[in-house]
Amino acid sequence: MGNKLSYQSRKKRINEKHHDTDSNTHTSSVCTSGRKSSHVSTTTYWFPNHNDELDRLSSQHFALKILFEGNISSHILNRLNMENSVVLDLGCGPGTWLMDVATEFPGSQFYGIDIFDLFPSNIRPANVTFQVRDALEGLPFPDNTFDLVNLRMFIISIKANEWPLVLKEIYRVLKPGGFIQCCECSMLERGNEFVLKAGRAFTESVIDREQDPYVAHKMDKTLQAADFNILDFETKDIYFGKTDALNKEFLWDIVMIFKSAQPVIEERVGYTGEDYEQFLELFNANLQKKPDAIWTFYRCVGQK
Repeated sequence: MGNKLSYQSRKKRINEKHHDTDSNTHTSSVCTSGRKSSHVSTTTYWFPNHNDELDRLSSQHFALKILFEGNISSHILNRLNMENSVVLDLGCGPGTWLMDVATEFPGSQFYGIDIFDLFPSNIRPANVTFQVRDALEGLPFPDNTFDLVNLRMFIISIKANEWPLVLKEIYRVLKPGGFIQCCECSMLERGNEFVLKAGRAFTESVIDREQDPYVAHKMDKTLQAADFNILDFETKDIYFGKTDALNKEFLWDIVMIFKSAQPVIEERVGYTGEDYEQFLELFNANLQKKPDAIWTFYRCVGQK
């Protein structure tokens, strides 16, 4: 992605598992084409499920893998035998993390849960099972089932007062000594005035939907309140003005996030309908200007 954003072409992906996509990949409009969409007016999760968004989630997975130097924290890998474990990915989306880890550890069993049926139906490792399920209705597993539960980017998936319920269910299905790995991101609160205005629009939309935009900052305390022992809590900063491949990947990611969020935030940013494309172009450009626009990711590891 250069100084000007284009949805018709992609930058070369930063991982060998990324491939340049067909030029038609990003021609779908927000909440309309491709896979089914979530209805932003009624569901807690307010991003669409069209092809652009599914592609973004897959690309974000590999970027996060590089950012944190692996899919699973070393604090877990040093304590857990991943050659014979049972793992749950809660809110797995299209299952990219799950299938990547399942391929890496073929001796373990992996389960994915999501409220939407986005899972691949044809190509998946033999040690992966998917289920459509709302975690707020309870997890369909007995007590003490899993060695590890992965929870990633749940900020816009549940309301602020629902975090304790979800974590209580995770605690229940984890084996004694089992691990939880949570990865969340900050809001955009560092950058020039254009970036800050866009960040405020997103944050206010999250709050309006009774969700917690700042859950990432306090994930360690949130897990402690759910009776987990904290083994690690690390942060990684993304600088959108840097020109290396990883920071450029996250630049594409954040712009696509704001593209997916159009139905909810367009009134707040002051660019509606077809004019929203102009906002995305300006947003992309301003993210790369001084003062540095910074996006922070947090990963917290807890143990039952």
